[in-house]
Amino acid sequence: MAVHGTITRTTEVKPELMLGSFKCLECQTLSGNMEQQFKFTEPVRCANERCQNRSKWELLNSDSVFIDWQKLRVQEHSGDIPAGSMPRSIDVILRGEIVD
Repeated sequence: MAVHGTITRTTEVKPELMLGSFKCLECQTLSGNMEQQFKFTEPVRCANERCQNRSKWELLNSDSVFIDWQKLRVQEHSGDIPAGSMPRSIDVILRGEIVD
């Protein structure tokens, strides 16, 4: 996809959790590669069948996968705007290799 316009605003580059690894705080069992669905998602229950934990987890940053993301505001080029009109803009989220 290609977008033409002028970038009028950027945010700083931030980390986004993609795959989370968690440790059960009841029995210390590890649960890895929990895919995140646009929000922080912990395991539903412990992988250890003898453990009943459903809510006490520690995120293991060193074993989790993060990617960079950044938000931009892109505005129409001034030459593309009809006379007397305001320029339109759109917010765009960049992830991974294409962040600044």
